[in-house]
Amino acid sequence: MADDIQLSRRERILAAAEAEFAAHGYAGARVERIAAGANVNKQLLFHYFGSKAGLHKAVEGAVAGRSAIGSPTGKTPTERLRNLVAQVVGSASGNEAVLPDEWRTTAATALRIAIEDGQRSGHFRDDADPDSIAEVVVAASFGRRFAGQKSQRAGLDQATFAGSLAQMAIDYCSWR
Repeated sequence: MADDIQLSRRERILAAAEAEFAAHGYAGARVERIAAGANVNKQLLFHYFGSKAGLHKAVEGAVAGRSAIGSPTGKTPTERLRNLVAQVVGSASGNEAVLPDEWRTTAATALRIAIEDGQRSGHFRDDADPDSIAEVVVAASFGRRFAGQKSQRAGLDQATFAGSLAQMAIDYCSWR
């Protein structure tokens, strides 16, 4: 019974911390607001996670676990790249401040491999740099947060943004 109560407290703390870090970033997040949001005292946060940094690391791990990049689906390299870009944009959306650098590296690696596969099969041109394209896609996915209000005014939803970003990458990689 006590384990269930502790688990629910821990989960409440993680949920409150995720919201706080997502809204304010690491530097702007306040332990007091996290504790209030989880309806616990600050000491309990430190008991479970040791420090604000430990709590942030736990949140990063939880979000990264939920945001794992799967194998790209699709019959052609173009379809696989489009689906992979949609995964990256979808995972990054709203999680920009809480996804760890390792997740970004994994996402860029998956994109690079999809582009290289397209190059090997002759669908994409050989002089396109897979690493640079992958980094641009990941950076744009994370940068969308900062253009969010402007994007919303223009009616640019997540799916439209992902489609446009994928199309830019595909157009750049494709033979002309």
